Amino acid sequence: MAEKKKPEGKKVIQIKWGPADDLPALYANHLFISHGGEHEFHLIFGHLTPPIGFSEQEYPNLLEIKPISQIVLSPEAMRNFVKVMGENLQRYDERHKDKGGDK
Repeated sequence: MAEKKKPEGKKVIQIKWGPADDLPALYANHLFISHGGEHEFHLIFGHLTPPIGFSEQEYPNLLEIKPISQIVLSPEAMRNFVKVMGENLQRYDERHKDKGGDK
C-alpha cells in the first residue's frame, strides 16, 4: 500500500474502531432495505419466529416480523457495506461449497 503523505500544514488524525464487547448480539432472519429522503438508506433488521405446535388449520392468517434494529447509512457507507458483505459472502460460500451449505 502506498504511504500517504501528510499535507502541508494539516494535522493527520488516525481513526480506529473501539471495542464492541458491550454491544448486544441480535439475531435477525429478515431484512428490509429502503431508500429514504435524498441521501440515506434505511436497513431494518427483524426477527420472525414461526408458529409451532399448530395444525395447518390453526395457523394464523398473519405473522408479524419484530423489528430489532434500524441502521441508517449514507450512500458511501452503503456502497462499502454492499462491497464488504459481497466479499464476506463469497468467502463463506467458498469455505462451505463442499459441505452442502445452507443455500
